[in-house]
Amino acid sequence: MFIGILQRRTGAAVLGVLGLVAALLTAATPARAGTPAFELLPIVPAGADHQQKLKAEVEYWTLAKMAAAGLNHENQDATPPPGGWDDLSKPWPGKAGLVSRTAGKFFITYKDVDTGALSDVACSGNVVNSANQSVVVTAAHCVRVHTPVDIGFGNVVAVNMVFVPGFNGANLPRHTTSTALPGKDIAPYGVWGVTREWITNTWSQSADWLLGRDMAAVLVASPDDPRPIGQVTGAQQIAFNQPQNQTDYVFGYPTINERNYYRPGNVSAPLQRTFDGRNLMVTQGATWNDPVYYNDVMTGAQSPGCSGGPVLQNFEPATGEGVQTGVFSRYDDPGQIIGILGWTQGPNMSSTHLGDEEQAVYNAAQSAS
Repeated sequence: MFIGILQRRTGAAVLGVLGLVAALLTAATPARAGTPAFELLPIVPAGADHQQKLKAEVEYWTLAKMAAAGLNHENQDATPPPGGWDDLSKPWPGKAGLVSRTAGKFFITYKDVDTGALSDVACSGNVVNSANQSVVVTAAHCVRVHTPVDIGFGNVVAVNMVFVPGFNGANLPRHTTSTALPGKDIAPYGVWGVTREWITNTWSQSADWLLGRDMAAVLVASPDDPRPIGQVTGAQQIAFNQPQNQTDYVFGYPTINERNYYRPGNVSAPLQRTFDGRNLMVTQGATWNDPVYYNDVMTGAQSPGCSGGPVLQNFEPATGEGVQTGVFSRYDDPGQIIGILGWTQGPNMSSTHLGDEEQAVYNAAQSAS
């Protein structure tokens, strides 16, 4: 994601120091089996007014608010590379298989913890199999960011968050002021309010990309449908501590081109492309293990907005089914230990590989109500 609030830069010297510190501290404090998940304050707490608050959370997201948060800022639709979309990124066919229903777009209101200012942004996520059939997995930075040193990356927490599985932005007007709610053309499986969220223990202590494990699991519910989301969309399998260095598929809704590494003028013409936030995109390729962060890294081209999207192994394009083994987090520069500048660096897409800490988050979410 690395969206609007995260756009100020730091110097290369600072990055080098932070990268070295991160490497040393990460090596000294590996994730441990049994590390508990951390639950943030519920967005829609239990109580007599639960349904009323859930309805208000969902109905905040009018067409105008969705367009402002979820479409790009360049007043243009996506443009493919001159030779056409490729494995670095390409649109996923609209109704092709399970992933077209389980992958979706988050619309989020952040509150600045220090100033109280509100801002609306977007992320990606995926419905996974769970005991309560209500769990969506995303990136931890989609619900909480707080850098330990004030280097301009913000101190924010999600206070309103909805998930739109199978989001289709083709009919979402760019400059609308409409207060209407999205219909089935945009939200074919409804709009689901996030009620509770869990993040990894390390992210709760270091809600940034220095030490934190960038994964979250959230519970969702619909004010209009009593069924759990898994019964409406289906769900992808999820697995932990799976082999790395595989062929993976990364899905998400890239949106912001100001921080798109592959934007025109930043790379050679054959690779240039832009994104508009309307379409589910897929990147596929061989991954390798980042030894510092235990992340899955691949060469790919997406942009902010696809954060939180699923990394799927053993993926079958014909059915759209796979096993989620990671969560997309950020871009990394191959010359840096840590890509603190994220998306402007590129060109490697770095995803949190699901391990013990992430399994604790998932277990906490799937056992909740």
